Amino acid sequence: MKSRLPEKPKAERNPNVIGASARPIYDKSTFVEKIREMMPGSELLSKLKQTFNEGQFMLREDQRNNKLFVILEGYVSQVKESEDRNTNIGMQGPGDFIGLLSFQTGEPVFTSAKASTKVTTLSLDHESFEVFLTKFPNVSKTLQGLIFSNLADRYRSVVNLHVEVAELTKQLEAEKNHLKKTIRELERTRNALISQEKMATLGELTAGLAHEINNPASALLRSVDYLATNLPDMAQRASTLPDTGLVRFFFEIGLKREFSDTAEQRARMKELAKKFPHLNRVRIRTMAEMDFNTLECLKPFAEKQEKEEMLQLLLDAYQSGVFINGIRLSTARIEYLVKSLKSYSRQSGKEPEVADVREGIRETLQILGNRLKDINVKIDFPEIPPVRCFVGELNQVWTNLIINACDAMNDLGELYLSCGLTKDKKNVWFKVADNGPGVPEKIKKRIFDSSFTTKTASQDFGLGIGLAITQSIVEKHHGTIEVYERQGGGAEFVVTLPAER
Repeated sequence: MKSRLPEKPKAERNPNVIGASARPIYDKSTFVEKIREMMPGSELLSKLKQTFNEGQFMLREDQRNNKLFVILEGYVSQVKESEDRNTNIGMQGPGDFIGLLSFQTGEPVFTSAKASTKVTTLSLDHESFEVFLTKFPNVSKTLQGLIFSNLADRYRSVVNLHVEVAELTKQLEAEKNHLKKTIRELERTRNALISQEKMATLGELTAGLAHEINNPASALLRSVDYLATNLPDMAQRASTLPDTGLVRFFFEIGLKREFSDTAEQRARMKELAKKFPHLNRVRIRTMAEMDFNTLECLKPFAEKQEKEEMLQLLLDAYQSGVFINGIRLSTARIEYLVKSLKSYSRQSGKEPEVADVREGIRETLQILGNRLKDINVKIDFPEIPPVRCFVGELNQVWTNLIINACDAMNDLGELYLSCGLTKDKKNVWFKVADNGPGVPEKIKKRIFDSSFTTKTASQDFGLGIGLAITQSIVEKHHGTIEVYERQGGGAEFVVTLPAER
């Protein structure tokens, strides 16, 4: 099957470049036909004949040229070469000249010439060009006319190119203005979407705020109820003492109480129950929270039943300190949650602080102490680098994860809290695990969606609305949160945060 020939040049389609009626002698086809007729009987023309195969370069860009090619048969492609791509400038056909300007001026070739088909040419150097003009005076005039015709053709191409460039410039300017308008519209749309997203998140945070405030508010209510009931009676009993210094001491110890490991506390309760068998479980539990030095101060009153009233007074003073400390922590948590929401809505520029995250987890355990009374809490907190963070927001994370663990275990089981440093020492990790039913595989990918929850009456596994908020807070701190199946049963949530260097 024959390959399709390239489209003929415009000059070929309208062969009389000067004007057929006025200058028929300059017709390209007439000139080519004359050369073909004379070539068999002319030794000079036969010597000047040069053939190029398809794909062969006749001239290469930037090279010096001392030849003028006149195309007799075939088509030649003009190519502008560059590092990344080649641009096709135009196609030359029979009667056209290749290398005319570089041949005449001596300047390097501006564009490469490549045979698009098999090409037959007259190849003229400067000497043979002069000989050709004198040897064939009957065609020299036509040759000179064709040279001018070629130059005029190229001039028209340049003019047309300038017109096209001007038109394209005009179109590009219009497109540029349209693009600017589109960008402005997209910017407005983007800002509107950001605003909508912010309001949607704000709505979600508002729902989460009610969820979060409920925990410290409940602790606050319990503390107030206890103090309202016991403080008047305790004050009256203390007023009969000659010295209230010991009562004040136990009150201040209660204010400073730190949350201890549940297993350690239970072991201490067994030890105290053996040592003081006449004391009830409530008193033993309160005493198990105290350190060794405090217990030594309490020991004289615990050993003798006749000093039971003084023992109870000191325990009440201690509990009052504990509950007042709980009020302080609960109100601080509520205040921070409200401030965080207000800060978010106003796009506050408040900077994060460098903090020991373990302290925030311990504080959270104190606030949730009543919820954890029947849960064995195991803590493994080795030394780790601090984290640049918003402490109150991370406390939300720990609250959500611990409450979800309690829900999963129905407030009865074991809670494991641990932390550590990753191998590359660039991040710290925090793990909250339980021995509950675990997270079903089919919902692991959905539990962080704000629209997803499994807290229904028909299901024994519950996840609160706090997980979506938890993930957003962790991601805000450039961290990650993942959920795994705990070895031995249960769920395991791992939060990873960048360590402060």
